[in-house]
Amino acid sequence: MIKVGKGRATVTITGPLAEDLSSEVRGLLGPVGDELQFAADGVLHQHVRKEWPVKSGASRDAWTTALRVHPGELRVEVVMVNPLKYARYIRSTKLGRRADATRLRNVLQAVVRKPARLAARELAGRLPQVLGAAIQKGLF
Repeated sequence: MIKVGKGRATVTITGPLAEDLSSEVRGLLGPVGDELQFAADGVLHQHVRKEWPVKSGASRDAWTTALRVHPGELRVEVVMVNPLKYARYIRSTKLGRRADATRLRNVLQAVVRKPARLAARELAGRLPQVLGAAIQKGLF
């Protein structure tokens, strides 16, 4: 899936055209795109799939990644998407570090956004090195 734009002006492309376009954009991004995808997949597998409070539902399994292209800004993102609208309303029952405590915070914030922000910070430190190595190897 590829998303072009942001907000209400977003155009979502799916199907064979999306796969072709995604492979072309990822080919242009080279190892930087691979690092972005690796970080997003890591958050999905290490946090979302393990910590999502609904263990038997479709809301946990519906999480996927999408490539978002911002035309005119020279910006590309790998975003985590859940097409099920009700996923943002799911609440958890755990708070803090104790297993028997209760939680008042939003699951989307605790399980998806917070780990994604940490991964983005780590990735921001790694990307210049990855890009420099790719330039030295002649990939760009």
